[in-house]
Amino acid sequence: MDSNKKNPDILESLFRQMPEEELPASFRLNVMQQIAKETVKVKKRNEWFGLAAVIVASLGMLWMAAAFLFYMDFPQITVPKITWPKIDLPIFSFYFYIG
Repeated sequence: MDSNKKNPDILESLFRQMPEEELPASFRLNVMQQIAKETVKVKKRNEWFGLAAVIVASLGMLWMAAAFLFYMDFPQITVPKITWPKIDLPIFSFYFYIG
């Protein structure tokens, strides 16, 4: 127990012997710039993690929907045939001229 009491005294005397140094004039500015850079890095990292989470969730939902349709044996879905109307070229050119 005595050694614990002696240790702080030794450290205190060593710190008192050290000369005090002046900080550079731009110290505060440099520290604030580093903090700003770190916050930008954290924001970018969080954006990427968020994007990755959205992608994983979307792929998971698509996979679950495909698995549901595959295992439930839904009947084949028939897609109705779409016929496009025939465009009369003289009328089309007239509409193009008006527009």
